[in-house]
Order: sequence, then structure tokens, then C-alpha cells
Amino acid sequence: MNMKLKKLALSAALAGFSLNAAAEAVIGSELEQQLNTMSLTDSTMAVVTYDQLDAVNTEQLQSLLNLGISQGVQFKSLPIVGVVASPAQIEQISQMDGVRSVFANRELEYYNAEARELTGAEKLQTTEFRQRNGMTFTGNGVTVMVNDSGIDATHADLEYGTKVVENVQALTHAQALSVTGFSGAWIEGQLNTDLNVGHGTHCAGTVAGWGTNSDGKYKGAAPGAELVGYGSGAGLSILDALGGYDYALTHLFEFNSPIRVMSNSWGSSGKYEPNGPISVASYKAYKLGLISVFAAGNSGPGEDTHNPYAQIPWGLSVGAGTKQGTLIDFSSRGKRDETGDFTMPDGTQWTYSNEVSIVAPGVDIISTRATTNLTSNGGDADLEAIETEYVPYYTMISGTSMATPHVAGIIAMMLEANPNLTPLETKRILQETATNMPGYEKWEVGAGYVNAYAAVAAALGYNPEHKATVNNLNTFNGNAIVIADDNPEPFEVLYAPAGEPDVYEFEVGPDDVWISASAESLANTVKLRLEAPDGTEYFGNLTLPVLTTSMRVSAPAQVGTWKLSAYGLTSLSGVEADPTGTTNGPGLPESISGEISIFKSGGYEGLDDIGGHPAEAAIQYATSERLVDSFNDKFFRPDRALKRKELAQYLVMGAAVRQHRDLLNEPVVSFSDVGIEAAAFAESAAAPGGALKDRVQEQQPVMMTEGDKFNPNANVSRAELAYSLVQSLGLESEAQAFSGDITVDYQGQSIVVRDQDSIPEELKGYVQLALDLSIVGVRYEIEQGPFDLEPTLVAYFEPESSVTRAEYAVLIGRTYDAYYQ
Repeated sequence: MNMKLKKLALSAALAGFSLNAAAEAVIGSELEQQLNTMSLTDSTMAVVTYDQLDAVNTEQLQSLLNLGISQGVQFKSLPIVGVVASPAQIEQISQMDGVRSVFANRELEYYNAEARELTGAEKLQTTEFRQRNGMTFTGNGVTVMVNDSGIDATHADLEYGTKVVENVQALTHAQALSVTGFSGAWIEGQLNTDLNVGHGTHCAGTVAGWGTNSDGKYKGAAPGAELVGYGSGAGLSILDALGGYDYALTHLFEFNSPIRVMSNSWGSSGKYEPNGPISVASYKAYKLGLISVFAAGNSGPGEDTHNPYAQIPWGLSVGAGTKQGTLIDFSSRGKRDETGDFTMPDGTQWTYSNEVSIVAPGVDIISTRATTNLTSNGGDADLEAIETEYVPYYTMISGTSMATPHVAGIIAMMLEANPNLTPLETKRILQETATNMPGYEKWEVGAGYVNAYAAVAAALGYNPEHKATVNNLNTFNGNAIVIADDNPEPFEVLYAPAGEPDVYEFEVGPDDVWISASAESLANTVKLRLEAPDGTEYFGNLTLPVLTTSMRVSAPAQVGTWKLSAYGLTSLSGVEADPTGTTNGPGLPESISGEISIFKSGGYEGLDDIGGHPAEAAIQYATSERLVDSFNDKFFRPDRALKRKELAQYLVMGAAVRQHRDLLNEPVVSFSDVGIEAAAFAESAAAPGGALKDRVQEQQPVMMTEGDKFNPNANVSRAELAYSLVQSLGLESEAQAFSGDITVDYQGQSIVVRDQDSIPEELKGYVQLALDLSIVGVRYEIEQGPFDLEPTLVAYFEPESSVTRAEYAVLIGRTYDAYYQ
């Protein structure tokens, strides 16, 4: 079924009538993959959905029985049935009239739930939180206006009168002017003002939807908040947007609680105009205590693509992040160092900066679907992402438009915690509690990824010392400029199971500081290898067990000719794939193509003692990405042992570790041996669920501690560092599932680590993953007994050895590469 026909079928079904499918039904991609590996006699549970809203009828069930299907799951009211079927039966079902789709009975992830978990909104509303604190934070007592295409308040999640306390249809067409006063430019009391778009309904659900139609799975960030909808319909102009502000300001105190937040998922391009009507209107709202939250725009990733209305200094500009904690390409960016001074009508002086304020989840967000939704929907993707019975009520969209209402909901929770917060205090707290996004600057991501839990905690009890954890709000001792490669060099190498590996050669110059190569492999489990001019080898990650087809390898630059090649899997966590050692890894011949990026030096300062050091390039690269810092005397001290307090600081800076703040009766993280300058870093590194990659916030801390002692001046061991780096990548469950010998793969040889018995049992899985990911290495030695005909290569991990600061710069650079794969 083509896309147009699918969309027509979905629209028809939602309208309450059936469109019989003459063409073959859609087979979900996961089921297609299963069918490719199943034998004729195998069977699987498949979900059959009919192109109707009524329940499956007797005739349709009989057609399934006629195929010999006898096992399945029936629903009383849904047009769905689950069947245990063979590949041949599934093919026959897909060709039946009236069948809309056949999907695998897959495990689903709930994308609004993911956003709530990632930012910490979920933690504030759990039953366990209520039991410990006698309350939750849901935005209760706060009214949020959604200034958008409207709200469909016939949706059970957004019920008119209780959730949507007012729903206004905009009327901005020309009317006769009258000297007698305002004649009315809106119609109040409408059940549905989102008549043909669906955008505003989706945003409203993200702010405060109850999740009624999904048993709470797709509820918004602040389900206790009340909503006012202002709907401009399919077309939106400045007058429409101003109408929303006009209505909010006219009716600011007329509801159960004042309108304190306005969610604006709209904008344009161009330069910020301080004197423009939106600037003035939003400023008046600010003066009355209403904060404006704007979408940054979807014109990224280039510089100076920022929504001009989002640049108001008294409001918030929200960029879109993935649910893996990274910035999505389409999210608009500001412009480096662009600022301007201006005066508002009340004589107050202001300075604007062309930069994003904060980043929030904005990719694949599932929220409420308007019954009249025609354009703002996920189309075919909804059928894959959402349970079939929920598709009529929810849809999945991406954009900064989706990130904006999530932040509006978080602000509602903050105002519930502390109703006295001003708009500027709210903005400051959101930024001072953000999670660092390694590699991004303030004009791209603002302070970083929003942290709802810490923001609410700070709203209850503000502590300015915690601001120290946010890179983009602070200055550093060491500064380096590394220029990204705008023109990566393409490469292609042949991977072959036997024979000498194919080699691609490339040149590295004296101004280069870091090399990063990446590729994909669809057919084999392979890794990339870089060989430096002096013979030093750097291995990349295997395409397993990281659950990805992506591979990459990185290294500090060295002048001369480099070699790049590909090697196959010979061992994986101690399981021998090629016990004879006669191949480069079992697999199929494959041409592997990718790109080599070479980063250049633009100079550095505050690193006065790294010149000529073997790790100079790595230190410069790590400093440029805010993964490390020098001391305040401008020395880096590369050969000194890394201290635990430094590791805590660097993990929070460069490994996306959430800021921790104590909240009410929640478990307290504090240490008696840490000074005030290091407390925020130590507590964040020692708090459970700290890694941003740990979406559900259930992992153990990224640093191990005992009692109330942090041991800030103790050296960091290699085993301890392996644990911390793997934890920061959110891979705790993979590490803890490990068993067997610890091995390292070297040019087709699977080598058991000689000193693995010295590694604590609970850390062995972390060491193995760190080796598999090539973020930590081993020391090789050649051994040959007096009667051995050939030497033997042996490997030592040296788990108790202390990590130097230079070594850490190298390893965190590799981890940084892995973070964005």
C-alpha cells in the first residue's frame, strides 16, 4: 500500500468508516525481519489489524480459521486479533480484503514515557515519591496557555472544563473599528479549536495531558496543570500570535489559577527585532509574571538558523534533543557571539544573545491526536511506534515544537513547588540545573539538556554552588581551539575473511590534533584499525555487542602516513568465533566505506606544560570539547595521577552526568570529606541514575563510593575508570550480564587477559566492555620460553595501576567518540 493510500485509509478509519484494502496490507518491518529467518514450519505471534473501528466480525474470524489458524488473542471491541501463524499463513492474511496491517507482537517503548523518564519528570510523580514525601509534583495550581493551532478538548486526555478550562477560537479577520471599545476577536467555550492541523492538540498533550486513553502511558509532563487553548487554525500570522498574548493578558487572573506559562511552538527566520510586536507583547507578559517558552526552530544544523522570537532575553528558547541525550540535526542553532543591547518601552535596558536556552526531548514524541488531525501526525510511522488500539488517540511527531511544551510542563511543576518564582528566576534555575551536552556550545544548546528533577529541587531550595557543574555557564582555566573537519575524507577498504587486510592510506599534517574514522557494516561483525606512522595501533569498537551497525575508531594525531583497515570478529567476551586462528574473522567479503575526519589545531592557552608531550594533541582535543581542564596556574600536569575529585568533575563536564540536588525526603547524597568547591561534582557522580544515557535513571552511580567518604584525593585506578566510562554510556545491564574470560582482540587473535584474576569480580564486565569498545586498552608483551618455537603475545590490563591525567585525556576522547555513535 503506498503512503497516500495508507494515509487515506487511516483518515477514513478515524472518521468511523471502512476503506477496504484492495492492495496487500502493510507488514511491519520487524515482522519482515523475522520472516526472513523463519523456516516454513516455524510460527510466530502476529498482530492483525483490520481497516475499521468496529470489533473483528464473525466472517473475518472464520477466514482466519479457514487458513488453519487455531491459536490467537481476540479483543471484544477492537478491530484487532493476535494470531500464531506460519510465514505462509502471514502472507495469506496480508492479502485478505479488509486487513490493514500485520505486525510482530513486539515489545514497545512509550515515547512520551521516555521523555518524562529522561528529564526526571517521571521521578517526581511516582507512587514511591508520594509515599516518601506525601506529595508529588504535577503542575497542580498552574495554568498554561497553548498558543497554537488550537486544542481538541473532546479528547479524553484534554477534557473540556476540567483539563482545558477554556478553549478559544481566534478571529483575526478584518472587523469594523469602533471608538466605543473592543468588539471581540475570539470565540470562547469551544470544544474543539484545532479544526484541521492537530499541532496544538499534540503540544497540549505534551504539556499536561492526562493519558486517559492510554492508561497513563502517554501523559504529559505536568498532568496536574490546567490548560487554556488559543487556536489560530491552519494558518498562523503575527496577528494570530498576538491575539494569543492579548487574550492571555486580558484574562490572566480569570481562571482557577493565573496563566503563568505560554507555550509557543511557532516562529520564523531572520534577525531578532527588539521593537517588534511579539517582543513587546511577550515583554508585557513577562512584566505580569507570565513566561514565554518558544521553539528554537527546525532549520538546523547550520549556524544562525534560530527563530528570532525565541531570542527574547526574558523567555526561553528550546532546542530538540534525542532520547539518547544528543542534539538532533534539525534543531536550529543561534549565532556565535551575536549579542545586542536595547531598551524596552519602560526604559529598562536589556541585552539579547542569539543562542538557545535549553534542550528537551523533541524526537519521536507521542502525544494526543486531534480527531480532525490532517497534517501534524506521524503517518505510517504511527503504526510501528504506537499500540494499534491507541493510534486513533495519539500520534508521533518530531520537532522543537514538541520539545517546547515539555519544558512548559516542567516550568508548571517548578511553579507548583515555588509559586513565587519570577520568569527570570525560572529561566536561571532551568539553565543552572541542566545536564552538559559534550561537544556543543552555548549558541547551539544553551546550558544543555533539561533536568526536571533538579529544577524542581532548586525551585524548592536554591543553591548557587551547583551552577559550577554547567559548562556553558562557566569559564575554564585551559582553552583550546580545535577546528572541525568540514570535508571528511571518504575511504573504502575490502574486508575479507582470509589473506592480508586491505589498507587505505592517508596523510596527517603538523597542525592536526585528532583523527576519527567511522563506517557501517551490514553483513559482518568487524572493527576498524588505525596504524600511526610510528607503528602504534588503535582499534575501534566491534559492531557488536553495542547493538549497532556503526563502527568508529579515533586517535591522537601524529604527522605522517596513516593506515586504515578492517578486521573481523574472532572473539566476543571470551566466546571464540575462530578457534583455529586461521582467518581475519569469519564472515562474508564486504566493501566497507566511510569517512575520516581530521581535526586541526587553532591554538591553546592555559596548558603551559603540554608542549612536546606524547599526549599533547589528545589533551588539546579533550580541552577543546570541555572533557578536561587544567589547573588555575595554567598547568595541566599530564603525568600526575588523576584524582577522584578530578574524575568526578570531568565526568560531569564531559560524560553527560546529571546534576544531583537533594529533594525533600528523597535519598541524600553527601560526603564529609569533600569541600564546597567539589561537592556538586562529587554528589552528581555518586548519585544513582546520574548518566544521561541511563534514560530511566535506574543505574548505579558513575563513581563508586563507600558511606559518607568520597576519598577525593585518592588516585583513580584503571579498573575504576573502566567502570565509570561504561556507566556513563548507560551500559550497566550489558556489563553485569558478562561471564567468562576477559579477552582482547588483536589482529585476528583472541587473547585472554593475563591478569584478569586481579580485576574485582563485579568490575569484570565493565573491563570487557571497555575493551570491546576500545575506550580502554591493554599492555602487550611478547613471551617465549626456552623451548618454544614461536613467541606468544600476552595482554595485561593492570587494573590497579593509577591513571595519569594525560592518559585520561586520551581515553575520554575515545569515550566521547563512542557517546555519539
